[in-house]
Amino acid sequence: MISYNDSDGSSVGHLTLFLAERQHDLLDNWRTACGNDFSLKGAESLSREQFINQVPAMLNVLGQRLNGEADREDFRLLTAGHGLHRWQKGYDLSDLSAEMHHLNRLLLGELRAFWKLNPSTNASLAFSYEHLAEFSNEINTGSITQYADLQRQAALNRAEALQKTLAELNEIGKQRSDLLRNSFHDLRGSFTALQGAASLLEMVNNSDQERKELLEILRRNLVNCRTLVTQLMDLARLEAGQEVLQIKCIDAAQMLTDLVSRYQPLANDRGLILNCEGPASLLVECDPIHLQRIVQNLVLNALKHTESGWVSVGWTLGNDNCWTISVQDSGPGLPNAIQNDFFAQTDDSSLHPMENVNMTADDSCHQEMLLTPSPQTAFSHKGEGIGLSIVKGLCELLRAGLSIESRRGEGTTFRIKLATYWQN
Repeated sequence: MISYNDSDGSSVGHLTLFLAERQHDLLDNWRTACGNDFSLKGAESLSREQFINQVPAMLNVLGQRLNGEADREDFRLLTAGHGLHRWQKGYDLSDLSAEMHHLNRLLLGELRAFWKLNPSTNASLAFSYEHLAEFSNEINTGSITQYADLQRQAALNRAEALQKTLAELNEIGKQRSDLLRNSFHDLRGSFTALQGAASLLEMVNNSDQERKELLEILRRNLVNCRTLVTQLMDLARLEAGQEVLQIKCIDAAQMLTDLVSRYQPLANDRGLILNCEGPASLLVECDPIHLQRIVQNLVLNALKHTESGWVSVGWTLGNDNCWTISVQDSGPGLPNAIQNDFFAQTDDSSLHPMENVNMTADDSCHQEMLLTPSPQTAFSHKGEGIGLSIVKGLCELLRAGLSIESRRGEGTTFRIKLATYWQN
């Protein structure tokens, strides 16, 4: 140990040298004290270099001040940086305060040790204590103030995020309310038609042709009621998270071919061409029931809204461990008003859970859009939003990308992109 003599009047300079010599041990003792403090949890997870952080530079500034020199580093930046570091390491404010308390206590201990070695330094002792008190206050103020500012900003961000989430939930609730209101409106209309047709059937002077027409009205509206009720139940199960995946290895080509063949009579009745195109066999891992429901909804939508022309179902195998289903029609396309309500402009992202595709505003070119939950405005028909909401929910469940290309007056194409092999 170096012996310091104050006979030359340089006790402050001796103290600076003493603290510089003791710095390594001081920092080790500080780390040990914090490690032994069971109320502190952060110190144990940090390496020595991470733990001491900006403190050696702060101690160097203390030495410069004791020697009457100007600070060579911005002390406020050092203390703020230390507070930021502790914030990033997950410290509580009480942990940071406790660490600073241990450091200040050990600095005072070093000052006492110096005084014992140099009892003739009484004249400069007050000066040293004054600098040390100011130094400790600045460390506490800088580090803790920075931490507190970060904590307030984090609280503000959380409040803003909660407010945004609440607004989104309110909007979803409004959309769901509109969807249900439109659905109930359709159900009420169908029941009114059923009641009217049933009343007319009771008239004895109805001809056989009139009775046949009334029975057709009854049949058609009963089918509409059954479809709406079934879709509402499906949507409720999706929203409640009660849909269970049953992943199997299936031949998607065979499944899609069979599905298209089942709707050939409906296409013929409407005077439409319904075809399918793709590889004769396509082995994939997927939930066949949910996949069939997706395609079924899209095919029925296309057949319903296409007045003349064709509807086509296609499937292709990609080179990126993915495969794609497309449902295309020659119908009227999507009006701008519906596009604005039904789709949101987004940036490209990965396949999971939903593929985002950019949207342009030019009607002369294809528009690719990401389906968003505004189902009350689906196409130009009330009630259609339920089927498309189910499609979107099932795509999310299957981690499938859903996109649309639509050109006014020339048709619409739905594309579903899925992984060939399911990954848990």
